[in-house]
Amino acid sequence: MGLASYLPVVFFLLSGFAGFAIFVFSENNGLLRLVEHFVENKVLPGSGEPLRTVYTGFEPVDRLLAFLTVFFIPVVDGSNPSLFLHSITFTGAFGSAWVLVVLEAWRKGNSSNLFSLPSIFGIAAQVATFAMSTPLYLGLQLLTSNTSFQPTAKNIAIPRAVVNAIPVIFILAFQVPSFAMLIPAPEVITFDQKQVLVALWQPWPVYVSTLLTIVSLLFSGSTSDNSPFKLRKSLRAAYTFALTNSALNHVISWTISLVTIAKPEFFNESYLHSLHPAQVFTPYNPFTNGELKVKDIGDGVHIFLQWDFLVGTSAVLLWAVTVNALARSKIQGKVGWFGLLFKTATSALFTGPVGAAVQLVWERDELVLDDEIVKSAAKKAL
Repeated sequence: MGLASYLPVVFFLLSGFAGFAIFVFSENNGLLRLVEHFVENKVLPGSGEPLRTVYTGFEPVDRLLAFLTVFFIPVVDGSNPSLFLHSITFTGAFGSAWVLVVLEAWRKGNSSNLFSLPSIFGIAAQVATFAMSTPLYLGLQLLTSNTSFQPTAKNIAIPRAVVNAIPVIFILAFQVPSFAMLIPAPEVITFDQKQVLVALWQPWPVYVSTLLTIVSLLFSGSTSDNSPFKLRKSLRAAYTFALTNSALNHVISWTISLVTIAKPEFFNESYLHSLHPAQVFTPYNPFTNGELKVKDIGDGVHIFLQWDFLVGTSAVLLWAVTVNALARSKIQGKVGWFGLLFKTATSALFTGPVGAAVQLVWERDELVLDDEIVKSAAKKAL
C-alpha cells in the first residue's frame, strides 16, 4: 500500500508536464496558430482543398472535428515521412494501452467506480491527448482501486464474454478505422471522403466501449463460468493480441528507421534524414527550444505526438511495473527488483514500452489467478 500511496503524485505530475510539453510548446512554436489558420480559412493543409466544416450540425462538435481533421491530415496523407513512421509505433502503443485500460474498466473490483467508464478517458485522450489523460486515469486508479494494491482473483475478474471479444472489437473499432484513414486521396477516394474518415476515427474509444457493453449484455450468460482457470485462458488470448499489436508496430517502425543507418543505400537520399531514428523518435526539448518555430503543420504535429507518445507510454509502463510489483509483494512476499526491472527494460527494447506493460499486467493476472487455483486445489485436497 505504501508504494501505491505516493506514486499517484508522479502520475499527476506527468500529466501536468504533458500539458506543458505538448500544448504550451505547440502554442509557442506556432502549431496551434497554424491549425487555427486553416480552420478559419476552411482550407485543408497540403492539398488546398476545401475543409469540411459540417459533420453533425452541432457547431461546437463540428468545429472540434474540423480542428482535429486539420491536425491529423498530415499524419495520414504521407506528406511527412518522419511523422508517418512515428505514427506507426504510436498507433500500436495507443491501441494496446487501451486494451489494458478496457480490461481494468471491466474488472469486478472497479465495477462501481469511475474506472468502469473508459470511454470518458478515451475521448479525453483524443481531445486532451493520450499523455495528459492516461496518467490521470492511472494515478487515480492506483490511489483508489483495490485491484492494484490488493489484487485477488475475485476483484480482478472480468466477464469472459468481454475478454473473448476484445481482439475482434479492437480490430473493428480501432484498427479498421485507423487503416481507412490511410486510403489515398484523390487517387481512391475524394478529399471530402478522407476528411469524413478522419472524423469517424476520432471517437473510436466510444465504439469499443459500446460494442463491449453490447457483447456483455448479449453473451455473458453463455460464458457464465468465470473460474480462475477459464478466465486465465481467455485473458491469455486478449494479452497476446495486445502484445502482438504493440510489438509488431514497434519493430516495423524501428527497423525501417535503423536501416537508414545500417544500410543507407536502400533509401533515396531525400529520405535518409527524415527516417533517421533521431528525427523520427527524439523530440525537441521544450525547455531549451523555446524560440523554435515550425515550418508547417506536419512538423508541429510530429513534435506534438512525440511528446504525447513518450509521456503517455512512460505512464503506462510505470503503472504496469507498479501493479506487478504490488502483486509480487502480496503473493510471493518479495519483489526482486533487479530481475523485474531487467526484464522490463529488455521487453521494452524489443516490444516497445506498452508491449512491456502488457506483459507485466499479464504476469500480474497470472500470479493472482494461479495463486487462487493453487489455494482452491489445496482446499479440495483436505
